[in-house]
Amino acid sequence: MICDLGFEKTETYDIHNIVSENGEILWQAITDHVCYLESDQIVDYIKSIRSLGPVCESVNLHFKSITKEQFVARYALWFQWTNYTEIFLEVFDALQYTQTTEIALGLMKLTSCLERALGDVYLLIGKDCPFLLRDLLISEELAVIFGQTVMNVLRVFIGSPHGLNLRNVLWHGFASPQEIPVK
Repeated sequence: MICDLGFEKTETYDIHNIVSENGEILWQAITDHVCYLESDQIVDYIKSIRSLGPVCESVNLHFKSITKEQFVARYALWFQWTNYTEIFLEVFDALQYTQTTEIALGLMKLTSCLERALGDVYLLIGKDCPFLLRDLLISEELAVIFGQTVMNVLRVFIGSPHGLNLRNVLWHGFASPQEIPVK
């Protein structure tokens, strides 16, 4: 699923339709690519991954086209809530050189950082933060704060065994770094 889905479509999107000039994510442009089963609001992970592939490629191409100074100026502010802005900067550097090991390590760091930050946000309105990331991502508390569609995007990429499940695939060694596409 990681190596094949999302690569079928070769189109890309204008980055200005995904991220605003000041670096704010235009979530509607991303959440529109999350697909649902017709019977109810259950995420169709396969269709969602296929649909999100070109969005990921567009973001990847954008990050490769800007300098670190441009990245910092445009995006650093938006990473402060995680308390780990430096990890995002490290991963940006890794993306520029396409070193598969560094990218895999960076993704592991980012998912760990995101998991911690989401847990901190959860505790703003909830008690006893869920122990497992997948439970955290399906919590009502985070859906209230971020919106259910945003949480569905995160579940497609990192938090459901039915999606890409990138966090677990990497952390548990189910794939070597070379098997994880940069996109």
